Amino acid sequence: MKQLRSERGQSILLFAILLPLMSLFLLGILDYMVTNARVMETVATADLAAHAGAQEITVLPDGTITATQAGDGIAMRYFEAQRPSYAQLVFVSCGRHQWRPACLLEAQTRSAGILLPARWITVRAIGYLAHGVTRGDQ
Repeated sequence: MKQLRSERGQSILLFAILLPLMSLFLLGILDYMVTNARVMETVATADLAAHAGAQEITVLPDGTITATQAGDGIAMRYFEAQRPSYAQLVFVSCGRHQWRPACLLEAQTRSAGILLPARWITVRAIGYLAHGVTRGDQ
């Protein structure tokens, strides 16, 4: 096959155009995947900490919910002990939430910042008290 003079270098030019675009696409996917893994790990830690704090809530036989500062403290300590280095605790409140005994926890995690600028992502978890899981019932 005979090549025309004007078609020389067409492959190199196409490669030079597509290589940066593919690199940006792959970096974007990597940024998304790392950020998603960080958020999922922070959600898991916050959820377990909220459930640990909810275990300290007491429900009296008349239905009165009594929450002490112990639930907040346990949820905080549990989160701080288990948290990844890129996450931080923002808020903990154990007591009555949505008319049920629960512990609400809010945390933030840092995005990967590989392609896009790093930013804080807020995560909220709520742990409800299930029947028979308070410290007194165990």
